[in-house]
Amino acid sequence: MKLLFIGNSATHVHDIPNLLATLTKPLGISLETEMITEDGYELYRHADTESVFEKISRAYDMVFLQEHGNCIASEENAEKSLKAMQKLGNAVQSSGAKLYYYVRPPYGKENRGRDAFMQCKLFDEHFKKSAEQTGAECVFVNRSFAYAIKNCNLRLWGDDNAHASIIGAHLIVFTFFASLFKRSARLLNSEKITEEEAEKLAEIADKIALDGTVPW
Repeated sequence: MKLLFIGNSATHVHDIPNLLATLTKPLGISLETEMITEDGYELYRHADTESVFEKISRAYDMVFLQEHGNCIASEENAEKSLKAMQKLGNAVQSSGAKLYYYVRPPYGKENRGRDAFMQCKLFDEHFKKSAEQTGAECVFVNRSFAYAIKNCNLRLWGDDNAHASIIGAHLIVFTFFASLFKRSARLLNSEKITEEEAEKLAEIADKIALDGTVPW
């Protein structure tokens, strides 16, 4: 199965695509992953790059769009984001691939005066609005982070308080697994986190992706 991820550092820090492929391989799931990412990139910049559309056309099974946190900063930014997702989404669907939105995690620090939990809610509203237009399916990583913020004491961010920690990266991947394959994230094992951490992350991912829990 071939997967393409388009986004920025929220995808390439800890190499989320490769981590997903590595953790699912023992379960007999073979994933070939690629990504197009640049630090700080918003989707409208990818949507203005011809080579991105050439890449999309190369017969992927699934393509994931991941947006910058600035998409909720203003109405102007939101509109640019929606137009970019529409443009890129049309190309993905024309290629025959299945379109997904990687609904990103929040920053651990405030984003334009919004705390992490509020960012999760605003990302939800933004991506669902676009999904209604494009028919994309959503991987609600934001909801997993919101649930963890509300109910757990986990170190979800790294030293910059913006990008995911290794625990946060596993929560992202666990949520992807449960969302895409409709199987419990408890099936995943990783040497990079403790068994206790893995159990807690799997519980969260299952609640969000399998039970449909909305943490607000």
